[in-house]
Amino acid sequence: MWRDTVELARRMAGTELTVGQAAEAIAAEGLSGRPAAPDPWPALWRPAAEPTDPDETHAAFPPALDWAAVREAIPMDVERLADGCETADPFVLDARLRRVVGARQRIDWQMGRLLRVFLDRRLCRLMGFRSAAHYATERLGCSARKVGALVTLERKSWQAPALGDAYRAGEVSWVRALAVLPVVGEQTAAAWVARAQEVTVRRLVDEVEWALAGRLPCEPVPPPPAGASLAGPERQMGAHGEDEWPEAGLAFTAPASVVALFQTAILAFRGPGQAHWQGLEALLDHVTTEWAGQPRHRDPVFARDGWRCAVPGCTSRRNLHDHHLLFRSRGGDNGRENRITVCAAHHLHGIHAGRVRAWGVAPDDVTWELGVRQGREPLLRLRGDRYVSPAA
Repeated sequence: MWRDTVELARRMAGTELTVGQAAEAIAAEGLSGRPAAPDPWPALWRPAAEPTDPDETHAAFPPALDWAAVREAIPMDVERLADGCETADPFVLDARLRRVVGARQRIDWQMGRLLRVFLDRRLCRLMGFRSAAHYATERLGCSARKVGALVTLERKSWQAPALGDAYRAGEVSWVRALAVLPVVGEQTAAAWVARAQEVTVRRLVDEVEWALAGRLPCEPVPPPPAGASLAGPERQMGAHGEDEWPEAGLAFTAPASVVALFQTAILAFRGPGQAHWQGLEALLDHVTTEWAGQPRHRDPVFARDGWRCAVPGCTSRRNLHDHHLLFRSRGGDNGRENRITVCAAHHLHGIHAGRVRAWGVAPDDVTWELGVRQGREPLLRLRGDRYVSPAA
């Protein structure tokens, strides 16, 4: 229900929203129809602070690092990849860029390994930097966000070796590896790594969100069956007393003011003697009913396709066009099976410019070819969001 309401908020806004921005819109819509409750939000339980003595973490890491792997991560021919790039066509440049990315990814793995040791031993403080983020920016010239991502991947690879092996070998990009981190574990890593190699990043993120929405505490979360519908999983929620909390949580990143607004909206929809999750459920029901009664567009194809461009890898929700898979000039009809949602850029500059091809039965059996070129294989071929042939 939460995921569906967030998607509805994005459709109503007509643009891509973060989950925090969607939560703000949901809370504002709910409070517009009901006054805020006077009840306070319960204080969060926080675990005791972790020990900060660097000696306690020193023994957790080996003193010798794999410096040979650092040297091997740098291929000898990277510099030569720039030769003749001024006259190379886009497909040659794409192949070279992929080789550079593979080399950089092996370096990033080693960088994450070194950063993990450096930060866990709190060496940045010994060097006079006020924080790890300050050290990363001033000393390494890296953004704190990337440093955090590399360290997170390194930590998780110890818990899920299959993910670490695939990431180090360049079989899974760091973007895909980060996408599956919330659900990957020792038992499920191999399955999620295989899925990350089969589908687009867009589909992979959707599947991770689907898995998180239906997960049970302390249980491994495998990927959904290949090609399965990602409609919200049904869940049974038992009755809880006033002071009891269900074994589930809702997490998003937003300013403190937005979090407070969302908590206020939940309290406003919670009835006497009800648990907080019931207030959340009532809030989402109210908002969904209100927004569903105010459709942004009459075209049923847009609603069927989730108000998002169907071209694999595209997440655009703006300037949507209703495209006929078989052109009407070639005998295509107006049936919904022959119509698919695409953004203006892919419609005008991709499909009608001959760089993108699509055929099949909408919405689930459409084959896409991206990077179409005369006399050669396309750059990518996918069925929906699933790769059916490697890059040429």
